[in-house]
Amino acid sequence: MVKQKMEIKNVLEKSQMCEKTISLIGNKWSLMIVNEFNLIGKPLRFNMLLEKLSPISSKTLSAKLKELVQHKILDKNIISTSPVIANYSLTQKGKDLAGLFESMASWGKKWNPHTI
Repeated sequence: MVKQKMEIKNVLEKSQMCEKTISLIGNKWSLMIVNEFNLIGKPLRFNMLLEKLSPISSKTLSAKLKELVQHKILDKNIISTSPVIANYSLTQKGKDLAGLFESMASWGKKWNPHTI
């Protein structure tokens, strides 16, 4: 009985953690933005991201970058030049998502081999 209660608690906890993760990055553009940083492995500027993530609009990209910075998945470094330059990079929290993308890629390769 005690073991069963512990198993239920673990399942519920995992479910809650998945729900929280999905609420942070569970939309198309947030996933694509974080994955781009994961693939490139270096800081990126807004226009470079806009180019790489076409057809994302600048308004959507700006909103998603702001959310990812607020959730501490990305870091924004402003360089005081003329014009002002903002570099975005993954925080450790964002880097820890690498395994998620590897799992997604493996799953996609296994179950959608003809779409790659």
